[in-house]
Amino acid sequence: MNLEQLMSFEDCKSYDILWYGKDIYDLYMDDSGLLTTTLELKQGKHNDPDRVYLIMAGITGNTCRYRFAIRLIKTETDTIFTWERVKLNLDEYANRIVFIRKTGFTFYNTSATARDFIVEEIWSKAENRKVKPFTNYDDVELSFAELKEIMENHYPDYYKPLSCVKGIYMIIDGNTGLQYVGSAYGEEGIWGRWNTYAATCHGNDEELVKLYEANGEKYFDKYKFIILQILPMKIPDRDVIDRETAYKKRFLTKDFGLNNN
Repeated sequence: MNLEQLMSFEDCKSYDILWYGKDIYDLYMDDSGLLTTTLELKQGKHNDPDRVYLIMAGITGNTCRYRFAIRLIKTETDTIFTWERVKLNLDEYANRIVFIRKTGFTFYNTSATARDFIVEEIWSKAENRKVKPFTNYDDVELSFAELKEIMENHYPDYYKPLSCVKGIYMIIDGNTGLQYVGSAYGEEGIWGRWNTYAATCHGNDEELVKLYEANGEKYFDKYKFIILQILPMKIPDRDVIDRETAYKKRFLTKDFGLNNN
């Protein structure tokens, strides 16, 4: 299913797509609409008063999610418009339906490109959510069940802050009290590393693999994930590993924990 097919069920003759990039979208919108009363558009022709503009928020360089739709209202300046919200059937999936486009991000897109926006997934509704909203890195303290919920539903409030930083984290085994210190420095930072735990339980860490093989997935229900330190994505991986080593020494996790190196 693609966006062109979805829009065939809508009662609008023309539409364009405005895709705000993953690093800036929250500067321009919230759930109520755009944060400014006017919108400047220098690309394309905007003479059709009935044209609908689909507002997308970037997730990665190739994926975005639908937020809402607007209609432009002319002002005295040709490239400046005010706007009003437009209701669509697609709003049932607002902020939940994710599209992937192989050719990647561009801000202004005509309806001719809608077939390139392929539905990748649909996140669960907010009322089904059990995890509390992200507030800051220091307050991140997740059970294994909460971690899985966040990753499986790709919650935006966790994805953005966790995917833009490298870091050092701790896993606490609630069955024994033993601790594991790890580092995240790959693609999508802490998010990418923790996503591996959500998928495998053990994250391919040797001692955790042994516990998984001996006890199964249920054993990890008492696990807790916390962030010890965040680091910028531009920092060399070697520096991240050095910080990880320092934390292992501080918490004695090689001698009395779950680290074996």
